[in-house]
Amino acid sequence: MPSDLLSITLPAAGDPPAAHPAERLMPLDQSQRENLARLYLASYPPQVGAEDLDDARREIDETFTGQFGTLRTDASWLARVRGRPAGAILVVERSIWDDHLDGPFVIDLFVHPEARGLGLGRSLVLAAMEACTSAGDRQLSLRVGQGTSSAAHGLYRGLGFTTVQTT
Repeated sequence: MPSDLLSITLPAAGDPPAAHPAERLMPLDQSQRENLARLYLASYPPQVGAEDLDDARREIDETFTGQFGTLRTDASWLARVRGRPAGAILVVERSIWDDHLDGPFVIDLFVHPEARGLGLGRSLVLAAMEACTSAGDRQLSLRVGQGTSSAAHGLYRGLGFTTVQTT
């Protein structure tokens, strides 16, 4: 069975950063909890993400309290379109599920259905990669699984993420 774990080796700090439309991105913080929960709920089908707004709030609260690992606020971003939250990437210091990984881990990337196709997912991943590179990290990893769209698979592959072979 193929692994659902993907990883990319990051360039050395000081290499030219990847271009992304920074004017759309802002650092993620807990003050955005409600908007983030609503965005999370709208971005996933109920059988994949949250069942309702209370469940989405709980997921976001658990993210900020470290239930999925220590949130890297330097590498977690919120994308806005026309002044409204439209996408987010959540990165933790280390995967709590994969002890063998060295480096930060993307626990979530989601884009509102109405904002898909605008390049927000790519911008969010590039911003996270740039922040991790600037911090001296050499690897960024994530898991793909139920609910991961074919567009997301293409995005990750196109950016250079490759399957991590597990034993």
